[in-house]
Amino acid sequence: MFKKIALMSLLTIAARGDDWKIVKPSPDLSYPRDHGAHFDHRTEWWYVTGEVAAATGESFGYQFTIFRRGMIAGESRPGESALRPRQVFAGHFAITDIKNSKFTFAERLRRRGAGLADAAEGSMHAFLENWEIIKNDGGPIRVAASDAAAGAMIQMDLDPAKALVAHGSGGYSKKGPEVGNASVYVSFTRCATKGIINLNGREFSVKGESWFDHEFGTSQLGKGVAGWDWFGLRMDDGRELMIYGIRKVGGGYIAESGGTLVDRNGATRVFTKNDFSMEVLETWKSSKTGASYPIRWRVSLPSEKLNFEVRAKVKDCELDSRGTTGVVYWEGPVQSSGDARGSGFMELTGYVESLGGKF
Repeated sequence: MFKKIALMSLLTIAARGDDWKIVKPSPDLSYPRDHGAHFDHRTEWWYVTGEVAAATGESFGYQFTIFRRGMIAGESRPGESALRPRQVFAGHFAITDIKNSKFTFAERLRRRGAGLADAAEGSMHAFLENWEIIKNDGGPIRVAASDAAAGAMIQMDLDPAKALVAHGSGGYSKKGPEVGNASVYVSFTRCATKGIINLNGREFSVKGESWFDHEFGTSQLGKGVAGWDWFGLRMDDGRELMIYGIRKVGGGYIAESGGTLVDRNGATRVFTKNDFSMEVLETWKSSKTGASYPIRWRVSLPSEKLNFEVRAKVKDCELDSRGTTGVVYWEGPVQSSGDARGSGFMELTGYVESLGGKF
């Protein structure tokens, strides 16, 4: 019963808008403190994607995300039932077997507390039972998730090669025209990665690179927004590129779309919607949901002399997470060619149902 109630509430029900803190310009950020949870904001996630390979030639993409959603703002009140959920956590875990074009996905939903799920305040440690993302001072980011039914498991250590990147203006990432249409958004864009993948009973020792995001806010997306198209690319020349286009219902991107280019030395340059263009070259239609996703793009960023293509390494990377967050989206490894030769991940949302006002 709780799972059904939480699912119905996770993206649709919230306390009054003035009960939640909104993200404003010039956020006061300090790390490692702000790697931790921000329970006074309604929505938050810790997100890891990576591409790794085994010495025997197998290659994999992986994604692991822990979401937090506030249901009722503030602390519990005297006499309030302990069963009343104030915070819920969801987890998404996926492995893409690139050679065999096979996609494996698992999800999990738990209320906060009782050892089921929680996140530390003041340091990076979020967990749902035995799924966790944790970073101790001076150590790697450690990621672990397993699902017996899916036959999948990962254990990874991520060692950031560059300093933390604060997107937008000092971490203030504007997502719409209204006050509060923003999030705090930071990333470790290139992390040396090593660990273990177990898939369908076969275990692989793997190495590669990963990308870590942490984002939180209360009302990032305004009305009239369908979803977003996002790329996180690690270029072969040592740079990284993040682009997000926030799609309007009916087509086109809102003015607050943009991105960040990270130089080899970690210096960043922020750009806006007017600085880039994206053209769909190919789509793939899901036989499960009927949604059509753009899986090959032409991207241009003239100010940086970057013209390139991005294509999915595996077409079917659709995650049907209606059992947890209520959202269906596409997330998988991509290859880029041209002036931004490299690889990374792509995320496509809002192609089944609009996400406007839900984040």
